[in-house]
Amino acid sequence: MDKWGLDAPEQWLSLLGSLIILCAYFLTVARPERKILSFYMSMLGGVALLAVAVIYHNAGLIFLEISWISINAWGIWRSARS
Repeated sequence: MDKWGLDAPEQWLSLLGSLIILCAYFLTVARPERKILSFYMSMLGGVALLAVAVIYHNAGLIFLEISWISINAWGIWRSARS
C-alpha cells in the first residue's frame, strides 16, 4: 500500500470526481452560457465523491455531497423551466 492510498480504486474515483467538479467550475467561469452542462458535470463529480464517502463512512462528506448533488439538481430543474 502506498502512502497516499492510490493503489485503492476508490482513491482514483475520488480524484476523478474532484477533477470533474473542478472542470465544471472552470466551465462555469469560462463559459457561463454553458451552465447546464456544468450542472450535470458537477453533479456527476458529486456522485463519484458520494460513493467514496459512503465506502469510508465519512458522514461529513456524505452530507456535503448530498447537498452538492441537490443544489445541482435544483439548478438543472430551474434551467429547464426557463
